[in-house]
Formats: sequence, structure tokens, C-alpha cells
Amino acid sequence: MTNEDYLRQQLEWVKYRAKALEEIEAKLQEMRSLATYARDSCISRDMAREFNARLQVLQQEIIALDEQTRVCWMDCQ
Repeated sequence: MTNEDYLRQQLEWVKYRAKALEEIEAKLQEMRSLATYARDSCISRDMAREFNARLQVLQQEIIALDEQTRVCWMDCQ
């Protein structure tokens, strides 16, 4: 593989990682909105449980996205 090919693949990975980071940012913003709403509003225990469940799902999705895109696959070969 030439250096140019390697750099092209690195660029594709950077684009892939940037897209994943945008998704992570959107999920973090949703988490912040939920937390802010819960803090500023009088919510029921049931609603608090629903918020917590949603926060846990978002957290797992963020972790998965990060782990899937953290390392360039070329560097693992």
C-alpha cells in the first residue's frame, strides 16, 4: 500500500469518526435536555424512571458509537 492510499483511508476514517462524533453530540444534548427538564420541573416518579431509562439507553449508544469508531481500522491491521 502506498503512502497516498494509506492517507486516503485515514481521511475516510476521519470522516466516519466525525460523523459518529456528531451523533454522540446529539445524544449528549438530548441527555442534557432531559436532565435539565427533570431538574427544573416537578416530575412524577414514573416520569423520572422513564427519563432514567432513556438516559441509560443513550449512554449505551454513546459508548457503542465511541468504541466502534475510536481507532482507525487500518491501524489495527
